Amino acid sequence: MPAIEGVQADADSKLVARVFCDFDGTVSLTDASNLIFARFADPSWQIVEERWIAGEIDAAACMSAQVELIEASLSAIEALLDQVELRAGFAELLRWCRARNISFTIVSDGVDHFIHRILKRHGIDDVTVIANRLVAAGHDRWTLEHPWRQPHCVGRSGVCKCAVVTAEGDDRATAFAGDGRSDFCVATRPDILFATGKLERFCIERAMPFIPFDSFYDVRAVLEARNDKQPACSA
Repeated sequence: MPAIEGVQADADSKLVARVFCDFDGTVSLTDASNLIFARFADPSWQIVEERWIAGEIDAAACMSAQVELIEASLSAIEALLDQVELRAGFAELLRWCRARNISFTIVSDGVDHFIHRILKRHGIDDVTVIANRLVAAGHDRWTLEHPWRQPHCVGRSGVCKCAVVTAEGDDRATAFAGDGRSDFCVATRPDILFATGKLERFCIERAMPFIPFDSFYDVRAVLEARNDKQPACSA
């Protein structure tokens, strides 16, 4: 898929060595957390969401409060998660990256167990996932921990995506794919930004460079055109 004229990604030729990707709404076609909240949480989870959108609370506080409103067994949660489908081309992109020793990391402000369950159902169990941690808090109750939170995170998220993406910087290029509000602050960090949904609109409004995508076949095509002109990187 071609980049939008006037805001296309920088066409420099550095080899892409690391790919980072949001999960909910990006890898998955459904926001897994919202799916669980809508089925199993007290309806006040939507009020919490509105407070976050209004800027009254940060993303970490929002997710924690919403998870604590869930009342459901793990088996019931997992049964619902098993209905979530993945965006086309994701497994193929993973295989392409592995064949070229390109690291691939899912970095999400969502819930780790939700992500792992969905990936496992699709036969994917060997991808690095950085996300908020689901913790049992009694019979059918849950809480959330934020091991990747940073005190000075601009996005005030449970997972500081900027810190993750820039943690191992070198002279090789980094790509990031995302779709939502939690990706706004990290949008200027990668060498190549793939955007869809709210993130795409955010970039257009600010004339920020990005490449739009509908499927991960689109992402792979761009990376393939860029990387396969050069020798595959070594880990």
